Amino acid sequence: MNQPRNPTGGAMFKTVNPATGEVLKNYSLMTDTEVDKVITSAFKSYTTEDLSVNLRAQMLSDLAKSFRQQRQTLAVQVSSEMGKPLKDSSAEVEKCALAFDYFSQNLESFLASQDVPSDYKKSKIVKDAIGPILSVMPWNFPLWQLVRFAAPAVGIGNPILLKHSEVTAGTAKLLQEIFNGVSKNLLFNLTINHDQAALVIRDPRVRAVTLTGSTKAGRAIAKIAGENLKKSVLELGGSDAYVVFANADLAHAAKICAQSRMVNNGQSCVAAKRFLIERPALDQFIELFKAELRTYIPGNPLKSESKVGSLAAKKFQTQLLQQCDQLLAAGQSQEIFNLANEITTDHASGSAFFAARAYLVSNTEPKVFTEEFFGPVALLQSFNTAAEALDLVNRSDYGLGGAVFSSDQDFAENFARKMEAGFVAINDMVKSAPNLPFGGVKQSGYGRELGLYGFNEFCNVKTLGFY
Repeated sequence: MNQPRNPTGGAMFKTVNPATGEVLKNYSLMTDTEVDKVITSAFKSYTTEDLSVNLRAQMLSDLAKSFRQQRQTLAVQVSSEMGKPLKDSSAEVEKCALAFDYFSQNLESFLASQDVPSDYKKSKIVKDAIGPILSVMPWNFPLWQLVRFAAPAVGIGNPILLKHSEVTAGTAKLLQEIFNGVSKNLLFNLTINHDQAALVIRDPRVRAVTLTGSTKAGRAIAKIAGENLKKSVLELGGSDAYVVFANADLAHAAKICAQSRMVNNGQSCVAAKRFLIERPALDQFIELFKAELRTYIPGNPLKSESKVGSLAAKKFQTQLLQQCDQLLAAGQSQEIFNLANEITTDHASGSAFFAARAYLVSNTEPKVFTEEFFGPVALLQSFNTAAEALDLVNRSDYGLGGAVFSSDQDFAENFARKMEAGFVAINDMVKSAPNLPFGGVKQSGYGRELGLYGFNEFCNVKTLGFY
């Protein structure tokens, strides 16, 4: 949000349906006084509540049930605000419910104390809550991005302060209502701007911060957190490569690569964005890949038959067009596919629809090739040797999630181990799941979400020594 600090209230913003350009609702930023009251409530719940593990596990189970009961309401809200197809929003709701179930079922073992031998007569390791945590969340997966942090937070006993994107302000409000239906001490929604978020991080009652967003936003958050000695977990941008070797099942590889590029209409940090193809397979892969992209025709997000919706905002459409123009202006790439040239569409003038495109990039790598294209734009490049491919993979500033396609599984695993990324799929696409740790390296951030590793990020791992 670009609004200034709002000590007295009144600053407004609006949510917009990106498929129509229609204004959905106007919102007012909270005053600093209102923000302080929310932090006070969150901190009080942390210092006064002492719930059993069983009760917290039940809360997680109740949240799973509530999400499933509110599936249609949540899905329509998400699709209306950020443009993904209704079926995808509905699947996101179910994925959240599965995460709540997973942490509910594993909470007792995740929080179990551990006896360890030492110079003390007895010593053990326990896990405690640390206090309120600010969660700065994006619009692209407005439910899942929160829940993969929130489910462990509820289980541990860390109150959640939510600063959601202004794009999905209505979704944030609905999330608050659903969490409140289980307990009013779990999640506290903050309708604030970036300057106010900085003040929240600096508040001594707020013990940590987690962000899913751009690398630029991550640097800003990390700086403030570091200056105030606050723990932070950052899941940032990604432009990692999917590497296709000539001995791979090319039809399968093309299908998976297109699916990964087009997930959420390309608006995902972990979506496939760069494709490195071994030269003997390049021409065949391109034709197979183009055929797959042709099936992703943008349509009304609220219609069940739509396979892909719009971008989340008109400004993202403009930004993506500029990136494509810059790519061609660099003189080292050619457009090999543009779905907009093959289909007839009738979208509203204020909409943010964007049809898939693909570019073949020469081996002289322009700077823009290592940048993140946050939309349905695929960049393809050929390579001659595995060593050359690995160099192109790791030359990127990012390290979130990539993939390797080869019929030789041992070779693929060895190559994957050398890729500088937090997640590598073999003959498949990168998919987050409740039990798999997820996060990046380099400019893609640090720390992990999900699984036991993600659960432990915001625990006070405490040692007890007995005389």
